[in-house]
Amino acid sequence: MMISPDWFVEELKDKSYKELLPIRDKLIRQIRSFEKHTYDPKLDTICPSPDVVYQCNLQYLSKLCDLIAEKYNSEIVWGNNKP
Repeated sequence: MMISPDWFVEELKDKSYKELLPIRDKLIRQIRSFEKHTYDPKLDTICPSPDVVYQCNLQYLSKLCDLIAEKYNSEIVWGNNKP
């Protein structure tokens, strides 16, 4: 991915809360693959250092979680369990 975390979130601002959750889950899976040393660099066309990708993914996840919380608070009608 390797774009600015702010730009990453900017691209996702129009998505709904439900659309953001699979993106979050994919990032978490990628982060876990680095932590378990099962990352396959062949998956990326241009392979920066795994440490750089790992740190960027953590930043993306942080910004994405902030956006998800914001969407959750704006889309959920309190007292109604449907997002």
